[in-house]
Amino acid sequence: MDMDIEKKKPDLSNSEVMDIDTYFKRLVQPETPPAIWRWDDIVKVMDGMEADPKRYPSYRRAVCLVNNSWAGAPGASPALFAGFQRFRPGEHLPPHKHNSVALYYWVQGKGRAIVNGTEIDFKAGDVLTCPAWNEHQFFNTGDEDLIMLSIHDLPILAQMRALFWEEPMGQENIQHIVKSEAASWNADEQEEDVANLKSILIKTAN
Repeated sequence: MDMDIEKKKPDLSNSEVMDIDTYFKRLVQPETPPAIWRWDDIVKVMDGMEADPKRYPSYRRAVCLVNNSWAGAPGASPALFAGFQRFRPGEHLPPHKHNSVALYYWVQGKGRAIVNGTEIDFKAGDVLTCPAWNEHQFFNTGDEDLIMLSIHDLPILAQMRALFWEEPMGQENIQHIVKSEAASWNADEQEEDVANLKSILIKTAN
């Protein structure tokens, strides 16, 4: 046994033993109401992000749709993330991977995806699934903006503390997405790099 290993006592301050009916009361969650997000608001947030040089160029110009009716990891539903991303002509989203499963739908434009080395050309109306932990990247190969809808199972993985992200590529850049370990999607970015990014939030009007 290595006697130099620092010994830590477990933190038991959050540990409870309870009867099953008390547990049930905590287990049952409020119902999730429907939510709608207006396209005009989505475009406003995309436009607002372009004014921030930190969002170069298509790197993280993504708009996330959040239903605020529950506590915990945010999403369009408790289990699903939905968001839109816009790529200008010639822009490229660099390779990365995550253990969330992703479904991509292209609203506008045309481009190319490379998923685990396989090149896939797509156009508006096409749908692509990207399996968990597949390296992927996107290119806008057209002469108009490319708009992509992304759907992931991010929230449920985050709730389970089981979300992992690799960006940029390299085993040393694999991040466990929990507060103590990840400051940003990109492992090259530190807390001070993202601390002053302007938040852009629009509450959808009826």
